[in-house]
Amino acid sequence: MGKEATIWEHLEELIIRLRRALIAFAIATLIVPFIPISLSSYTPLLYVVPKMVLDHVVPETIEVGGHIIEVKLTAESPFAGLRILMYSAILIGFLTSSPYIAYQIYAFIEPALYPHEKRWIKLGGVVAIALFLLGVSIALLIVLPFTYKVMFILSATVAADRLVSYASLEDIMSSAILITLATGVAFEVPLIIFILVYAGVVEIPSLTGNVMRALLIASAVIAALISPDPSGVGMLLLLIPYYMLIVVAVTLAKFLKSRRT
Repeated sequence: MGKEATIWEHLEELIIRLRRALIAFAIATLIVPFIPISLSSYTPLLYVVPKMVLDHVVPETIEVGGHIIEVKLTAESPFAGLRILMYSAILIGFLTSSPYIAYQIYAFIEPALYPHEKRWIKLGGVVAIALFLLGVSIALLIVLPFTYKVMFILSATVAADRLVSYASLEDIMSSAILITLATGVAFEVPLIIFILVYAGVVEIPSLTGNVMRALLIASAVIAALISPDPSGVGMLLLLIPYYMLIVVAVTLAKFLKSRRT
């Protein structure tokens, strides 16, 4: 048997792997956003991502009770466009470098794992990615469009005999990115709950009564924190699939735990 590494050697290895992850994130942020999407004319990914986000979450017009509300996005400062590109570059860099960052974390803990634990971690990684992408999709396709629609309706004003709703381009883009990432991260909670229940850290006797209410309240609090929609409908659009995932996670963990026992 080889000599066991000291705590300082483990810390040194951790620092090295974190430095590699940080370098990968920096390189991805500085290079990947400038990869051209179109070969005929130089159109980098950095310009495509903000446009895709805005096209999905911001309508040009909104019809309410027979009236048309025009949505106008404005830049509050000359540097607003630059900051939007910076937010987009950071988002692209994080998404593209995240597999390598996850690998560095796994490589650090891998020597201390048993073979069956390695299999579970690999499977959990795939599930975590799927849940994150599901949360991002729900945020971009359902929660954000409805939330911004409500906000635009509430802030509409009369200008030149027209109903117009003005919004800051930078605020829309930054909040869209923040809410999208927050939703993706929040959708990792069912996986964490599954692990805790399956490992026996958290005991849930049955999915009835107070347990169901507690899970529902916790899900509603998380959904309310993510969705800024004042009507509460945006929160419900997020709460329904989120609560269902948590119930499925608990049910599956209890079933697999009973099989193992």
